[in-house]
Amino acid sequence: MRFIQIGVGGFGKGWVQRLTDNPSVELVALVDVNQTNLTAARKVGNYGKEICFSRLNEALKNIKADALVCVTPPEYHKQCVVPAMKAGLDVITEKPMSSNLPSCLSIMKTSRSTGQTCVVSQNYRYKPETWTLARLVESGRIGKIGQVKIDFYMGHDFGGGFRHEMEHPLLIDMAIHHFDLVRFVTGLNALSVRGESWNPAWSNYKGDSSSSLVFEMENDARVVYNASWCAKGQFSNWDGNWHIEGSKGTISYENGKISLYEVPKLYKVEKTKTVAAKGPKNTAQAFVLNDFICSVKDGRRPQTDVFDNIHSIAMVFAAVKAVGTGKRIPILDKRVQQLSRDA
Repeated sequence: MRFIQIGVGGFGKGWVQRLTDNPSVELVALVDVNQTNLTAARKVGNYGKEICFSRLNEALKNIKADALVCVTPPEYHKQCVVPAMKAGLDVITEKPMSSNLPSCLSIMKTSRSTGQTCVVSQNYRYKPETWTLARLVESGRIGKIGQVKIDFYMGHDFGGGFRHEMEHPLLIDMAIHHFDLVRFVTGLNALSVRGESWNPAWSNYKGDSSSSLVFEMENDARVVYNASWCAKGQFSNWDGNWHIEGSKGTISYENGKISLYEVPKLYKVEKTKTVAAKGPKNTAQAFVLNDFICSVKDGRRPQTDVFDNIHSIAMVFAAVKAVGTGKRIPILDKRVQQLSRDA
């Protein structure tokens, strides 16, 4: 499959490596407005200058391709993936789908009208640890999910860039991973959210970098999400620390360790077990890429196509509205639900 990649600096350089390493991929064009980024990306696979472009429309006009990987900042996703789909390319876009709901809806409508696949790279699903959490819940070992607590604490300095300028850097750029994991691990969609956000005095982010939220889920379960991107020590893993409680027990995931507590009657723990993490053969972005290629070839929907992913990114937009208004906010309105069902 012939790929164009737009956005090859920073995190994008890692995608260049993954595309280069995949035997099913031919990387036919690199697109970036920054020539230094293009020069560095060329070195990954010893690519020539002839595959480098500063604008996507130039690449689409001059290169025959089957697919696009978009690794630009979120506010530019729509203007990259919509033209690509209209040009007949299937698309992988980095998370989040976009930085606002109207752009997400435009991406979804274009995918539906063109018939082109558009998948959002939710790579946190495909780590051995989170994969194992999902399989344990699916197995029924802890019964019906009743409440989940997720703590994410990370003090991380990107050294400037778009994240430090966002109004809600934690919720828009990072929490999408955790919200998507909530759906993946529990098998439930969120119905509503309420909460608060703030920015501690020492934070070097302009927008709110800490938040506390409560999600109501489909089966009346609650998910409590406490998070900070400017934490002073005692950091969690990037996927957070989890406490998943069901009618028959609890799964605890803390700093990479998974523990299963069997509690079949009321509150007495009858058995405790440490569970070894076991994931798919391909993990993270490698899984996303292979699943995308196989899905396009087989004519099936990828796991995190835009019609599924809207349930995750809508949690972000609803959370932003909730912390701004102090009200409980529904996750999806009827028009978005219908658009998702139409897929």
